[in-house]
Amino acid sequence: MTGIPRWAMLLLGAALVAFGIAASQGWIRDPSLAKADYLGTTGVSAEEAKLYRAVPFEWRVTSVAGSFKGNDTAHIRIDSSGERTILCGWIRLDKAGASIRATRWLSEARLAIGDIKVTALFIAPVEKTPGDGLNAGCLRIDGDVKPPQDASLVLEGQPVSE
Repeated sequence: MTGIPRWAMLLLGAALVAFGIAASQGWIRDPSLAKADYLGTTGVSAEEAKLYRAVPFEWRVTSVAGSFKGNDTAHIRIDSSGERTILCGWIRLDKAGASIRATRWLSEARLAIGDIKVTALFIAPVEKTPGDGLNAGCLRIDGDVKPPQDASLVLEGQPVSE
């Protein structure tokens, strides 16, 4: 009986293990995403909140309890005034379980800013209002990428598991 040689099976197994380790460590990245660094959070006053744009999105989450979908809105600001472009954003946790599912979806979603895409993981879930202790999450885009302040913003992604 001829089949796949034992050494080939061992080599395939080792390659799969190596790929799994590389993926879990973040060594393999989505090439369509712009390189960016999470900066932390920044306070948002009521006056600064006017500079943030509402970006509506539809989310979908699946779990053992079923499939859920809904709509929510993230608030995002593009600041291209410095050496590097900084994005800041938040999502209000005002819809109980639906807001938690929306943030779960955002953890794997992408933010398309004109022609570039970044991870949407920087968008901070908040319970406060601008000027009342609200902190937006911020991301710095590496390189000379300078999208205009009015660039189109679209949150996109596949259904995620809860």
